[in-house]
Amino acid sequence: MNIDLILANMPMEDKARLVCGRSPFSVGGMDEIPVLYMQDGGTGINYEQLFQDRENGEADGFSAEEAFRVIRLFYHTDALTEREIILRGKISQRLAEIKGNITSAPGCYPPGILLGSTWNPEVVHEVSEALGMEALAYNVGVLLGTPNCNLLRDPRNGRFFEGYSEDPCLSKTLAPQMCKGVEEAGVASNAKHFACNNLEINRVGMDEKIPERALQELYLPAFKECAKEASTFMSAYVSINGTRCTENKWLLTDTLRASWGFEGLVVTDWGACIGDAGDSLAAGNDLFMPGPWKCEDIVLAVKDGRVSEERLNEACRRLLTLIEKHSGARLPEGFTDGEYVSQGRKAAYDAAVEGIVMLINNNDAFPLKEGSKVVFFGKGRGSFKDYGTGSAQVFTDRTTVLPEELKKIPGFEDIAFDDYEAYKNGAMAIVVETQESREGADRTDLKLSCETCGILDKLIKERGLGRICLIINTPGPVELGAYKEKLDGLFAVFYPGMEGGRAMADILTGKVNPSGRLPVTFPERLEDVPSFLCYPDSFSCVYGEGIYAGYRGYQKRKTKPMFPFGYGLSYSEFAIEDMKIAVEDGKVVSGITVKNLSGRPGKVTLQLYSHKVCPDVPRPENELRAFGKFFLGAGETKTVELVFDIDELCYFDADRKKFLLEEGAYEIRCGFDCEDLPVSSVIRIDEGSEELKCGVSWPCGRIARHPELEAALKADVEAHGDDYALYLSDCIYMPFRPVCDIYPGSYRYEGFLLACRGFRHK
Repeated sequence: MNIDLILANMPMEDKARLVCGRSPFSVGGMDEIPVLYMQDGGTGINYEQLFQDRENGEADGFSAEEAFRVIRLFYHTDALTEREIILRGKISQRLAEIKGNITSAPGCYPPGILLGSTWNPEVVHEVSEALGMEALAYNVGVLLGTPNCNLLRDPRNGRFFEGYSEDPCLSKTLAPQMCKGVEEAGVASNAKHFACNNLEINRVGMDEKIPERALQELYLPAFKECAKEASTFMSAYVSINGTRCTENKWLLTDTLRASWGFEGLVVTDWGACIGDAGDSLAAGNDLFMPGPWKCEDIVLAVKDGRVSEERLNEACRRLLTLIEKHSGARLPEGFTDGEYVSQGRKAAYDAAVEGIVMLINNNDAFPLKEGSKVVFFGKGRGSFKDYGTGSAQVFTDRTTVLPEELKKIPGFEDIAFDDYEAYKNGAMAIVVETQESREGADRTDLKLSCETCGILDKLIKERGLGRICLIINTPGPVELGAYKEKLDGLFAVFYPGMEGGRAMADILTGKVNPSGRLPVTFPERLEDVPSFLCYPDSFSCVYGEGIYAGYRGYQKRKTKPMFPFGYGLSYSEFAIEDMKIAVEDGKVVSGITVKNLSGRPGKVTLQLYSHKVCPDVPRPENELRAFGKFFLGAGETKTVELVFDIDELCYFDADRKKFLLEEGAYEIRCGFDCEDLPVSSVIRIDEGSEELKCGVSWPCGRIARHPELEAALKADVEAHGDDYALYLSDCIYMPFRPVCDIYPGSYRYEGFLLACRGFRHK
């Protein structure tokens, strides 16, 4: 495809039509331009989108309700009517044409929060490779939502399960791995929703008031790292500080392209362009979806000069380049159905088994001893919900079910359901709390369901010799209240994907040692969440917690969580014996000696946090800077290294519009979660940012806190014939005013400047 020739001969109206899509999930298809299919796939292939886009009228004669049911019950034919089975047959034939020799159902993979719980970039990469394989099987060239980079700010968010973490360091380390694996498979990855799609309430039209420091320190870092890997970005529905993301030139052009160097394509979220498409194109969007979008706005905008034809050509070139590279996305020749199933199964299992978090294990209730009696309670009969509803939903028949997987393990064949007598006689009661969560709506609370509470109440009342394990199959944190103290075991599986049942069975029986850690804080109550009072009641949301989202807010307010960020238990016990810190070539390098104190091999996640000693600006108590997951054999001692750039210690100065590094002492703390940091060491930064160095740029109120500086300033002011009373007055009424603004000639104050240099090097 000769892109230059195509653009040279294409009328302006056709260029506008090109960037407005072909169908709800495809672009191109004009003259010699091939069709490129795109659809959501961060957890696997979304059949609803696939069928909507590929049927092209083949389902005529069937009602929308029949099509809706067939899509959702595609692998549950016993629930379909005779007519619906006929429709399913038509769709199956079309699927066979698309998939070729891949006859198995699509794979369902864990979403972002479970991947975040692995704290393992390699596992995320493995899953992303499998997702790329899924896309190739269905001839999908752009896999949307790979990854969802939005910070997990408030657990009420209906799409909370799609994001990776409440912490920018964890998010920006893991999310790019999703891009890498998808791209290596030959499929275009897509980072969404740019930016700050942190709630679902009124998401189309919501205006978020976010301090710029919070934006730069918390909400943008994961996107910035993904900009180095992803072929496409998706602009969000929301507005940021009064400007819709789809029309936000600061976001899409000044930040994403000019500052971060992103050269790929920007596509709107589906239906996000609620203003003029011409204005959105001018701001930096290249493609408008779902297609076919209204292209007349763009034609008019070019004609009246609001957007140049050069900018339209740029968008077309990016889209054509994407189409040329990815429109022929197919699996390699000879790739078998067996390989397809095997690769997907392994990736989904590895993620689930490393991401499931053990939160309570009282009196070594787990692993279960061989021959233990297990009784499942609840309507799900031990099965998990593998995905959240909406863009992330995947319909498949490849799901593993916990009771069935337990029965496959020798010594655990004796499984019962709702048997209170067996429980009272010593069986382990396993209760699964499953909660729905979906795109387009938020959760109203974090409470357990009435059904689960009723079961737990009865189990506690009739306890006898039995023990109780609760498995939370939820999109995020839940409140446990008094139940927490009554549980012998607690596991968070979130939405674990198709291998969740097998992974959970292997963990319960000790075949696998649990190693997942929480990527978010679990509060005692919803009211403890830092953003609790900032939930919107209309189309405006103030991020009043600022930089204190997640664990930063809990620690700043000294609010004790139920389970802290980074927390998770193992069947092994680990101890940090030593840590050495050095500053080398612009990096902070830590050598950490850790020992497995137990007789069981396992994986430990070491977490490195920084704490600014005596900060000049407000800072969190701890900020995650580096982490690593390491395998240690029984009794093994190992020295490992964690490294981060000194620039990570910077904070964003909203007045100067840049990141700045404070001089002084930083305590580097290492441990197993943000509350359990048993070892620490102090480093000193002697040369920070020029703008912050002690001198005439310091505000007078700050100078007043140091008598030796104030005395030197007074001497120079009077020696130069300036009025010292101006300084004294500003210390009272305008303490934020810099010395250089009070005395424009202060750069000549030699004695004061000498005192400042001496002060810096104390």
